[in-house]
Amino acid sequence: MIWETIRELLLAGLAAAVSENLVFVRALGLGELEYEEYTPPRAFRDAWIVTLMSVLAAVSGWGGRVLIIRRFPEALPPHLRPPVFLGIFTAAFLLIMGIILLVRKKRGKETSKKRYKFHTAIAFGFLPLGVLLVNGFGTGGLAEAVAGALGAGAGYLLAAILCWTIRERLDLCDIPRSFRGAPILFIYIGLLSLALFGLVGHQLAL
Repeated sequence: MIWETIRELLLAGLAAAVSENLVFVRALGLGELEYEEYTPPRAFRDAWIVTLMSVLAAVSGWGGRVLIIRRFPEALPPHLRPPVFLGIFTAAFLLIMGIILLVRKKRGKETSKKRYKFHTAIAFGFLPLGVLLVNGFGTGGLAEAVAGALGAGAGYLLAAILCWTIRERLDLCDIPRSFRGAPILFIYIGLLSLALFGLVGHQLAL
């Protein structure tokens, strides 16, 4: 009995390390995307790619949930679901990118490795993976999943423009050396998040 519990805990930890924690890694801006160099034109240029990847992730999460319900009469343990969602999303992404590269090659167009790498970084970034998990563990239909993905893409665009605005304002301030860069940005965003949190009207749990 105890060995079964240990095995399930290890599987849960492995699933989290492989899939779910990728969300937090990308959320801090670690990866191929150069968040520090974002400007409004680049934000608009990249937002539609992020939105398309989020829609693909939403459909993959919804499809994975339907597959699990149909193929597993008994409920599949929660820690085994993220690999299923991630596997469907990866297969769909590789298929679409493979078709695009094949079509571009037949038309004689160059296939930039940098562009392919950039699309991969977005696909497995914090937002699409978050959308993937939300829809995989959710209860909504396909239409709700797609609508949520479109909203997530719009939110990404607003967040990118907001971060650019913050950086522009901070460049005009005399910031102590120890707080320059990421520290002052996190403090600024944290204070702004507290203000927005208060406007929503949340209350502390008693």
